[in-house]
Amino acid sequence: MMRFIALALTVLLAGCQARFLADEAPSQLDHMKTGLQVYADQLKQSAHKALVHLDDTEFKDYKEFLGQSVDRLHGHFEMAVQGITPVGSSVMEGTAAMREKWAKDVEDLRKQLEPKREELRQVLEKHFEQYRDVVKPFLDEYLVKQREHMEDVRTKLEPVIKSLKEKIPPNWEETKTKLMPIVEIMREKLTEHLQYLKTQLEPYIQEYKDQMETGAMQFRESVRSGELRKKMTDLGEQVTPHFQAILAALQKSFSKE
Repeated sequence: MMRFIALALTVLLAGCQARFLADEAPSQLDHMKTGLQVYADQLKQSAHKALVHLDDTEFKDYKEFLGQSVDRLHGHFEMAVQGITPVGSSVMEGTAAMREKWAKDVEDLRKQLEPKREELRQVLEKHFEQYRDVVKPFLDEYLVKQREHMEDVRTKLEPVIKSLKEKIPPNWEETKTKLMPIVEIMREKLTEHLQYLKTQLEPYIQEYKDQMETGAMQFRESVRSGELRKKMTDLGEQVTPHFQAILAALQKSFSKE
């Protein structure tokens, strides 16, 4: 059956395909020439772009020679493409009678097939209508049964869903009564570990705080008593000779230059 339908569709399309082939022939020569010309131009441009990379290499002296060779090859190719025209024209003229006969045969075949194609289309439509009439009762019955089945499932599910809604809250409460002791044990154990860690670290934290407070008090006392200023002054007196020596050495070096 599927093979017969495919054959019928092939016959229906035969007229259109034949007309397409007949109309396409005269444009083949121009189409081929245009394609060859575009391809040759692209090759020429690509070759010249590639030769640019020879500028900073040991082959830079060959760049001009290679560029001229590419241009000459492109010129020869253009001449060859142009030479196709007279040959193609003579071929077209020589085959004009054959092409006219082919076009006439194609048109005659189209006219001959047109009524038969229409008859075939009507027959196929009649057959498809018969198939539809055969299948439609089954599909209608199937759809009705599916809707009835879905309605039956929905009806059966309603008490199930209602029962679940009633059971979930008390079940959750019962679950909580078993879960909360576990959570409480974990909380107590975590609190115990944190307290132990705090107890172990507290002496170190207190010692660090005491040291920081002692250091701050000593700094404030040294500022208030002037001891810090005296230390800075003594340090400046110790460092000054070294800076003076370095400065003198730099000046002496500059004076020699």
